[in-house]
Amino acid sequence: MATWVLTTAEKKNVEEIEFWHKDGKIIKRTTGFRWGTVYCESDERPNIDLENPDGLEVFATDYDFELDNLDDGHYCDVEYPDDMSEEEQERMDELWDEDSYSAWEEEGWSNDDTETWFHGPLDLEQQ
Repeated sequence: MATWVLTTAEKKNVEEIEFWHKDGKIIKRTTGFRWGTVYCESDERPNIDLENPDGLEVFATDYDFELDNLDDGHYCDVEYPDDMSEEEQERMDELWDEDSYSAWEEEGWSNDDTETWFHGPLDLEQQ
């Protein structure tokens, strides 16, 4: 069995999108990373379009990729529900700054889904 390593070929091409749920509402938290690496064990080379024109959600493929690393976060964007007040959004930002995941979980929010997207050209090598 071979180990296949998939990486982004150019910097600033990885996004991790977390979906936080509470009472039918969703907070979408997107973090951009400069680099990303995942790997899988397979007898055959994964059939991945390395030009990657539409982006690749690496954990929604036919392959059992495992996360190796996401390096050097360079931005974060948070989309709050439309009906969440500006004051509540600011409070949630402060909670995140103080204790990140734990703070939001203590408020009753649950991170039920996370997507990891690789954009732009990709490199795939056998290790």
